[in-house]
Amino acid sequence: MSALQHEDPRIADLVHKEARRLEETLDLIAAENHSPPAIMEALGSVFNTKTIEGYPGRRYHAGCVNADAVERLAISRAKALFTAEHANVQPHSGTSANLGVYFSVLDIGDRILSMTLS
Repeated sequence: MSALQHEDPRIADLVHKEARRLEETLDLIAAENHSPPAIMEALGSVFNTKTIEGYPGRRYHAGCVNADAVERLAISRAKALFTAEHANVQPHSGTSANLGVYFSVLDIGDRILSMTLS
């Protein structure tokens, strides 16, 4: 019995049903692409709840040594895959989300207060 099944059988059942639906459906939504078990395992790991801002070796929070190693490995693999000198493997979704909010509530010339993380 899995930990989720033990703690919350109803949620475990719904997770199982969704996994089965994905296996039985040709879904053309990119965000719902089928993920291999190894990817799902990594996504469900301790890194899923880790706050990681900045770049390897220059983070804004302590305790990122292992996250730095993961990101450096991803950068190395991306550079090799694309025969590139440089690679950035960080997502941009936080910035995009912020801009969506800004554009929906601000007018040209409005001022906002925000933190600088540099």
